[in-house]
Amino acid sequence: HSIDNFDIKQYKFNIIFMIETGNLQQINANRVIFLDWLRAIACLMVLIVHASECIYSNDYSFSFLSEAGRWSVCLINGFVRPAVPLFLIASAYLLVPLKTDTKTFFRKRFIRVVIPFIVWLVMYAVLPILWEEYTMTDVKNNLSKIFINFIPRASHLWFIYMLLGIYLIMPVLSSWLKQVSRREEEFFLALWLFTTLFWHAHEIFGDIFGECWWNPFPLFHYVSGYVGYVIMAHYIRKYLNWSMKKTLYVALPCFLIGYLFCVWSFYTRSFTVETVQQLELSWQTTSIAPVLMSFGAFMFIKKISYTGKAYKIIRDISCMSYGMYLMHMLILPYVFGLCNSTMSPAITILVTALVTYIICYIITKIISCLKYGKYIVG
Repeated sequence: HSIDNFDIKQYKFNIIFMIETGNLQQINANRVIFLDWLRAIACLMVLIVHASECIYSNDYSFSFLSEAGRWSVCLINGFVRPAVPLFLIASAYLLVPLKTDTKTFFRKRFIRVVIPFIVWLVMYAVLPILWEEYTMTDVKNNLSKIFINFIPRASHLWFIYMLLGIYLIMPVLSSWLKQVSRREEEFFLALWLFTTLFWHAHEIFGDIFGECWWNPFPLFHYVSGYVGYVIMAHYIRKYLNWSMKKTLYVALPCFLIGYLFCVWSFYTRSFTVETVQQLELSWQTTSIAPVLMSFGAFMFIKKISYTGKAYKIIRDISCMSYGMYLMHMLILPYVFGLCNSTMSPAITILVTALVTYIICYIITKIISCLKYGKYIVG
């Protein structure tokens, strides 16, 4: 619509009227339905990942108290490895190429992402003193570090640093994507897919393609990492409108191959390696198996078009998902502690994730209703 003829007051009135009367058809028409489902699903998947890690990991070393715990982590955590990539693909699917000027893009991202991120960095540094997890010395030490990097208590916030880095180069990527051909985009994705093998190549060859201690940016550095998911999102949106039949024939095998490799690698390594870094090598989100799984999962979720009664809550969870992600590690460890003493490993993982999910949604919803809630939960 022409902005000159756009009546913002009437638009706001129409939105409020449709919400109050339950007529969501027009609102739904202006949303990408499957992305709401994707965010709600991916958010739960992230919580399952972190609940699983409570079973075996302390970030640096690992142990399994039982074979049931080992298999529970393999099968459940292995299945949800696309969690983080799905969030990034969802963001890139809507954002690239940019629809606004660079200044407007960064201003919106600052309000939506950066301010809540800073708020929660401080909360993770300070809040645990209320239940005596931290002393005042710990708090002072945390506050001196959080603007350099995340503290261990908030290790999940590594994702936000990465996301902000992707945002910084999105204007450049957008200019390229506006003029690149399909074949050129496919060539980039092929190079990127090749780099996802490097996690395992390093085990065999050590430093590769010009990599050394004085050069951490070797030959394929600039076509590797999370930027590939951004290009994948754009490619899917522009070129891949598959039928359910084709999705089953192509996306399902991609997901299953990646999943089976994740399970096999994690299980066998759990007997032969000593550190979490070595154990989770095939689970790294820019490694080949999670990339295949992420593509397959995204293509399946892309087929979701349901907008019935359940969609209203899914849409709301989607809107709350960033705040839920930011806060969940303040809650999840304590829920896990309650569940772990009375439940089997598999049930503990699933119940911990689900209960945390519900609690985080409720808290985020309450905060979002406050006058300045958007600066806390996005």
